[in-house]
Amino acid sequence: MSLKLLLAGWRGGDAPHSPTSENARTWLGQVERWFQMNVSEWLESSRFGTGPRGAPQLRLRLHPAAGEVSFLAASGSRVVISAETSAVGPGYHVFLCDTLKALGQALDLQWVQADDTLDVGDPTGYFHTGDAGPVEVYMLAWLQETVAQVLRMRSLGESGFSMSLRFGHMFEHPGALLTPLGPRDERWMRRVYEDPRVGMDVFPWWRQGVGAHARLGRALCRLWTEVVWRPPLLEEERRLLRDVARSLELAWREDPELAYPWREWREVLGYLGVGGTLAETVHHHADHHGARGPSIGYRRGAVQVALPAGWEIRIPGSLAEAHLEDGTWVARDHRRSVRFVPLEDDAEEHFATTTAERRALELEYQGERVSGRASLHMEPGECRLTALCSSGRHRALCVVSFADPEEEDWALGTWRSLDHAAAA
Repeated sequence: MSLKLLLAGWRGGDAPHSPTSENARTWLGQVERWFQMNVSEWLESSRFGTGPRGAPQLRLRLHPAAGEVSFLAASGSRVVISAETSAVGPGYHVFLCDTLKALGQALDLQWVQADDTLDVGDPTGYFHTGDAGPVEVYMLAWLQETVAQVLRMRSLGESGFSMSLRFGHMFEHPGALLTPLGPRDERWMRRVYEDPRVGMDVFPWWRQGVGAHARLGRALCRLWTEVVWRPPLLEEERRLLRDVARSLELAWREDPELAYPWREWREVLGYLGVGGTLAETVHHHADHHGARGPSIGYRRGAVQVALPAGWEIRIPGSLAEAHLEDGTWVARDHRRSVRFVPLEDDAEEHFATTTAERRALELEYQGERVSGRASLHMEPGECRLTALCSSGRHRALCVVSFADPEEEDWALGTWRSLDHAAAA
């Protein structure tokens, strides 16, 4: 079972009362601004939404290997804060607890005492006592339990396991177990099951403190799971590369003796067009001290992506993805794009109503759960496959565009990779 913080308190230190939802959202805005001012280096994203019973909610992401930290402004002045920390490590758990304590002091939060019967509090006790010793014990127990489960399932012939990777992407990469810091083999898992401390290297933030080890671990997570290995097309891709480069530089300037990913660091600086003394140093290390073997980066290979309405598709990891406001999902690079639109159940009747349009759908495909009909338009510099896909009563439109006619097989394979996990 993962290690989860579940903290409760009262806003403003006052006795319970019944503020308006607008007041609750204003308070959540204060929480977001506090994080922006005090923890900006680690704040990756923030979003507002609605939680249980319509309560205003703020979700913050503070690490690429961690789930979001949830702030729920519940009824009265109650506040409920929840977060899972086991994917990142003891250092992150301590960092988050210390950060929440500082937030509580700044915004006058009155914390509720831990209650084991309601699972309220910090299971390790650190938030309440300041004793960090049990945090490592809990983390190692979670790791041992996790590898034990994977080993049991592998003994039954199952495969394709990952640990602590975000939902929505399944990377096609060699390895018995994929983690935010790279793949692990079965031999590693068996050693960890016998002695969990052997597996400390799988935690991106093991040591306490915001220092070189924490910044290097954060950068490695992003190199493995997020970086798209080509020059950036979108500003968000450029920001990601800048963030990785900055984390590596800060870590290196603090502790130049750590094991840095010199080859991949050189690639990142190349994509950004960065030169100067630091770039020369990185290039020198990459040439003379770079690691051997496969390069870091799951997105150098193919990725299985979870799409809206229960669909999924296999695409090259080099494609930049975006979810549009109208429900469309798009993935593209400088010469290819894939557009996916979930349709209403009766959309097929409106998609091809004329005989001429039906004749245009000259390609057919029948998979285990998905069937489809498609038309293929081929001209140099402008090739397009347009497909209507069905799975039970579920319908979707998929458009694959590509510039090079030689990539027709790739376009057909992408269309035929569409699947639906819960066919009616």
